[in-house]
Amino acid sequence: MSSDEDQRNLAIKVVAALFMSIACVAVMLRCYVRGWVVKAFGWDDGAMVMAMFWYIFFSGSMIGAGLHGNGRHWYSLEPEERVTAMEYWWFCEIAFCFASIFCKISICIFLMRICIKRVHLWLLYSVMTMTVLAGLVFMFLMLLQCKPLSFFWTRMAHHPVVNIQGEGSCINMEIIVAMTYVYSAFAAMCDFTVGILPVFVVHKLHMKRQTKLAVVGILSMACIASSAVIVRIPFVKTFDDLDDFLYATVQIAYWSNLEVGLGITAGSLATLRPLLRHWLGTHADPSYSAGFPKESFGRPTGASRQRPVPLGSMGANERSELRPDKLAVMVTNIETQRDLDGSWPHPSSPSDSVERLTVQQQTLPGKMEVGIRQTFEVTQTTEDGFYGEGSHWTAREHV
Repeated sequence: MSSDEDQRNLAIKVVAALFMSIACVAVMLRCYVRGWVVKAFGWDDGAMVMAMFWYIFFSGSMIGAGLHGNGRHWYSLEPEERVTAMEYWWFCEIAFCFASIFCKISICIFLMRICIKRVHLWLLYSVMTMTVLAGLVFMFLMLLQCKPLSFFWTRMAHHPVVNIQGEGSCINMEIIVAMTYVYSAFAAMCDFTVGILPVFVVHKLHMKRQTKLAVVGILSMACIASSAVIVRIPFVKTFDDLDDFLYATVQIAYWSNLEVGLGITAGSLATLRPLLRHWLGTHADPSYSAGFPKESFGRPTGASRQRPVPLGSMGANERSELRPDKLAVMVTNIETQRDLDGSWPHPSSPSDSVERLTVQQQTLPGKMEVGIRQTFEVTQTTEDGFYGEGSHWTAREHV
């Protein structure tokens, strides 16, 4: 066997194993963040788990094809090896479609958490619809291209490969090539749309330029997957080389695996910021540690009194809190009797509403009374995009 065949065969197995491992770690970290750190596991996370399931199936089948000779010339393989490798190839095609569909759906749902304009939401709905339709059409085309299904791989026992009367038949491979071009165009268009949309979502937000660039970079990671789609397009024509299919289509296998693997990894990395805050805290604010305020109990002073809770500490109602049109401030304190005697009746700031909620009683020896400070949550909501421009304030009282 030539060194070129050995390199192609080895690359098939290495690419599948490497990117499957990276994507698997990224998804497990995502599940940890969403399920345990912020406790807000959502539909986008479930869709990404499904994408990972099908990607494992895809990569496992790709490794199986490599073990039976994928990447080698037909004359280097026994007929039984060619048949087995082509059977794994067929499983790869089906798993690729499902993994790609669920990955793009997950990324779109994730972006819906921060989109407030109707046009952006409808754009994401359109991307999901086109992704599902294109993926299903391509999947059924791959699934039903031969009759019976097993003839897709059993025909490789013969050389040259032909539709043998009485054993089965397959549609013209030129149709498969044309549909693959169409599917690749749809996939690239959807990936670029999802990758560019965060620029328009973030550019009007009131934040530092550096923060905007960081947010756009994180949310636009879907563009990484589209690069693999574009690189794969010139190799689509190799589908038509049936007589040396396992050798000729190696590049399609590489880049198809990279497309899904990069998409899953990038889509999961975009959710890991709370994990970094949970582990390391933030250097920008010394009063935060691991994503939670240090002064949860006691009386905050200065800027910490008006600081909103970070995204990393949000709970089950994260869906509404993640919208950038809402800015909420909540202050809750537990004060000892000594603090109460020293601080009441005067509020510490003009925005505080302080009431004595405990009855003045004689403090028993060895015990400490606790007073509860009445707090308000004030939310400013902008209505740009859905109901015209403007803003209103809402307040909720907490005791």
